[in-house]
Amino acid sequence: MGRKITLKTSQDEPFSAYLTGDKAAASAVMILHEWWGVMPHNRLWADRLADIGHLALVVDLYDGRTTDDPELAAEMMRNIDQQRADRKLLTAIDFLHTTGRRVASFGCSFGGKESMRASLLQADKVSATIVAYCRMETEVERLKKLSGPVLAIYARQERNWPEKQEAFETAMKAAGKQTESVGFDAAHGFTNPTSPRYDEAADKASWACIVDFLQRYLG
Repeated sequence: MGRKITLKTSQDEPFSAYLTGDKAAASAVMILHEWWGVMPHNRLWADRLADIGHLALVVDLYDGRTTDDPELAAEMMRNIDQQRADRKLLTAIDFLHTTGRRVASFGCSFGGKESMRASLLQADKVSATIVAYCRMETEVERLKKLSGPVLAIYARQERNWPEKQEAFETAMKAAGKQTESVGFDAAHGFTNPTSPRYDEAADKASWACIVDFLQRYLG
């Protein structure tokens, strides 16, 4: 139901994104992909958010590259030009916020880390942040920049849970920021339907939490 669009960074660098939903929507969600690159389920998430009234944009940080090979995915993630990726994030947020829309960022794993990064880069334009089973930001001074709440979704089968959750909640409290935490007895990648770790029940439950969070903070 959406379409591919091309945006340009402040340095005139073109990049692709998937846009779906009503342009007149009062709220928008920026979706960041996992280390595989933009996959069909990322676009499906966007379509589902559009169905409930949000404008949704899936940002391609890999310039069209995708893979289902974990080793190649890890290499692609390690080799990302983060400064260029930051320019894409800033451009995408500006695009969504143009008419004064309330904007949220959302991502899982690598995308979760980039979701938090986006919210810190452009805090005055991001009203809410959603991160799922990703590397968590715990630097208090950086977290103080956030202008809205964070929904943190955890996979309780990860080896570094619950320490990861405890460290993030402690840092957010020290920064004076609001966080909501939900965890599921599932493995890293449980929201990806193409993953052997996919957990349908946990995926549906986490999606319900995402929808509720967005309704409360984006309207």
